[in-house]
Amino acid sequence: MRKNTLSFRLIRHIVLFCAALFVICFGVYYSVARKNLRQSTRQNAIQLADNTVGRMEQILRPAEKIPENIAWMLESGLIPKDSALSVLTSVVRSNANIYGAMIAFEPGFFPDKGRYYAPAAFMNGDSAIRTSVLGDQSYEYFYMDWYQIPGMSHISYWSEPYYDEGGGNSLMTTYSVPFYTWEEGQKKFAGVVKVDLSLEWLTRMVSEVRILKTGYAYVLSRSGVFVTHPEQRYIMNQSIFSVAEELGRPELRDMGRAMLAGESLMIPGSNPEGEKIWTWITPIPSSKWSLAVVLPHREMYSSLREMNLILLLIVVAGLFLLSLYSIRVIEMLTRPLTQFAASARLIASGQFHTPLPEVTTQDEMKELHDSFAFMQKELATYIEHLKETTSAKEKIESELRIAREIQMGMIPHIFPPFPDLPQLGLYAMLKSAKEVGGDLYDFFMAGNKLCFAIGDVSGKGVPASLFMAVTRTLLRSVADKEHSPANIIRSLNRSLTTSNDSSMFVTFFLGMMDIETGQIDYANAGHNPPVILSPDGTISWLPRTQNPPIGLFEDADYAEATFAIRPGDKLFLYTDGVTEAENASRELFGEKRLSQELSRCSRQTPKELVSTLETTLAGHVLDWPQSDDITMMCMSLNE
Repeated sequence: MRKNTLSFRLIRHIVLFCAALFVICFGVYYSVARKNLRQSTRQNAIQLADNTVGRMEQILRPAEKIPENIAWMLESGLIPKDSALSVLTSVVRSNANIYGAMIAFEPGFFPDKGRYYAPAAFMNGDSAIRTSVLGDQSYEYFYMDWYQIPGMSHISYWSEPYYDEGGGNSLMTTYSVPFYTWEEGQKKFAGVVKVDLSLEWLTRMVSEVRILKTGYAYVLSRSGVFVTHPEQRYIMNQSIFSVAEELGRPELRDMGRAMLAGESLMIPGSNPEGEKIWTWITPIPSSKWSLAVVLPHREMYSSLREMNLILLLIVVAGLFLLSLYSIRVIEMLTRPLTQFAASARLIASGQFHTPLPEVTTQDEMKELHDSFAFMQKELATYIEHLKETTSAKEKIESELRIAREIQMGMIPHIFPPFPDLPQLGLYAMLKSAKEVGGDLYDFFMAGNKLCFAIGDVSGKGVPASLFMAVTRTLLRSVADKEHSPANIIRSLNRSLTTSNDSSMFVTFFLGMMDIETGQIDYANAGHNPPVILSPDGTISWLPRTQNPPIGLFEDADYAEATFAIRPGDKLFLYTDGVTEAENASRELFGEKRLSQELSRCSRQTPKELVSTLETTLAGHVLDWPQSDDITMMCMSLNE
């Protein structure tokens, strides 16, 4: 399928929209699923830890009851001193997790037994139980922690775990309970009952804790020493504080402080490989130890990643099938468009009766077919009318070109106009706003005087150009008979007002200059006053007159006046198309700027001056359409 076809673009938009929709939905799903999975996994870890602590308590709590009961019986006098060994033997035989039991009396408690008296029973091999009365100078038990701490604190005491080398050859802990006697109404410390527990069950129980694939658990003593851990080198050799210092892991110190405070909390951290982990730590109430469960962060989301991969494959396959189905359906539905495009190319080439493809459905394609059929009919009719209109327009344009050539041929356009009069400098230009215009200028010799004129017909286009042509023709005719500017204008006015149903008029300036003296007789019929320009840049405007334009009033009277120019002076005449030339910002060229430009060009020849002003006007207007005819004339009297 080509990339520039409508079908391809439709399919691309559909597939991209579906893909974007999937990305949004997948993002929402992934965020919610990730959050729920994290909460679920953490809750499972907490529940697993609580269950494991509960199982530990089921062993530790009954173990605590044994020495507590023996201590109560001793205080109650229910156990004679000679029966202690049999009671202890029964205790060891009845409890699989208890390695040994002992009743340690205060030194000299039984005078007949001597200073030391500590009957004990303990396992000797797998099933044999051995009894003994301990205590001598090499084993002064009343100086040991398990004896002194409960004796001084008067509370039961779980010792730190220790490795019983040469005895049970396993990890053990001791639970000690103080007991008392009453002498003369006072409670007196009499000794300690203790049981030794093998912690093999603890190691086995903790090693069975599994969370995710590589999650694990371990136990810390009340001082932070590792009691169990997957790394054997840590057990009874390292504390959580020493490992934190060794590995540079401050979160372990935070965990140790939480453990000492008996808190339960989830702490983030990292393993030695730098992977993120979460550790849930909770206390074991009876022994004041703590259980820690480690959750690998990456494995928490492994099932989610697998599900995402499956979902991604399903979506990719779905988008592929959607693309195939869309290609099939859209090509079938848009096939008439291809045929319409081919028909449109033939119609555009001029074959207006090209047959259109058949459409049997009553949908947009049917509307398009009917629209094409209507377009064919209207286009054929339009082309016929366009041919006629174009032919007529070409005829009019041809006639306007001829009219322009005739109009421009009526005004002088050869410069210098009088080669035999070197003392006279003269140059003029006319630029119409349309094909033909209503401005005019003229100059010719009437006897020994130069007759010159400039005018601006009201309006533009063909009517103005005809009025201009009539005015110029009448000027030449009347000037042969009259030599007074006022009389010439009066005659022109009477002729132009006759049968002037369109009420057109022309502003007109007419002058007669004596070339020898520079005296100029003139009459101004409502035209812009000319400018006298001295060689030093000084300019002066001829005074405005009250004479009306030509062609308005048949009985209008016109006055004339006289002024003179000296050798070196210039006379500049123009129409209002110069001062009213506007640019795209609707700014007029204006009389002030015209004065500045004339003063700057005071030493130029008439042709140079007119050309300079024409360039300046073009720079002011730029690409803005010309709004009025522009005419300029400049003459000078040379020395």
